[in-house]
Amino acid sequence: MMYISALVCSLLLVPVDAFKVACEHEPAAEIGKDITFKCTFDCNGHCTPAVKWEKKAGSEILYEYKESKSDFSNQHANYSKRIQVDENSINNGKAFLTLKKVHLWDEGDYSFFVSTDGGYKEVSVHLSVWASTDGIHVFWDSNSNVLSCRSSGWYPAPDVMWKDKHGNALPADDEIKLRESDGYFNVTNDLKIIDKMNHYICSKMHKWMAEPKQTRVIFSDGNHLISVDNGEKPSDL
Repeated sequence: MMYISALVCSLLLVPVDAFKVACEHEPAAEIGKDITFKCTFDCNGHCTPAVKWEKKAGSEILYEYKESKSDFSNQHANYSKRIQVDENSINNGKAFLTLKKVHLWDEGDYSFFVSTDGGYKEVSVHLSVWASTDGIHVFWDSNSNVLSCRSSGWYPAPDVMWKDKHGNALPADDEIKLRESDGYFNVTNDLKIIDKMNHYICSKMHKWMAEPKQTRVIFSDGNHLISVDNGEKPSDL
């Protein structure tokens, strides 16, 4: 009886988090590019791991590793021929899974499951996807003296800003963000102008971009709108 009590106490003293698993929780991928999910776990090279990656929405299985080999028998069709994994790395505690040619619908929450003789754990990972476009077009309505900055193919919808040639922000008069049938955003931002001698820069950016996409326009002869450059440097025109 004393032996059983001691055994129970020893089990209760085992740390809950003794089995360590770590994942990059919020990776982001540009649509059309590859992304690698990176998870590591305790393994001394002889732990005989079983691993599974699954998208939570619909319980879609990306990849399974069990009995010392990859198992694609339950893989969802969305991930067929899009998964790359180094099996040798899994045996050393590195479950790095590459998802190829990321789609818009790949965004979402994923679960990483790992089981070894040292423990079992599930870790959640959220994948964000993004897209931008170089096709920023500015149109001028001479009747209302309004410049319209339009572009499509964005995800998520970008923040839009009008600036003058010195980089000062100009207040926009109207903004429309429409999500199209393909899931991408079409964004229009209007600016009512007063000074046709000024230069106007339309800048669009979302949080995943290192630099904004933008275009600069001026009026030639005070009447004809022309595109000058991408507005990255101050203009001396």
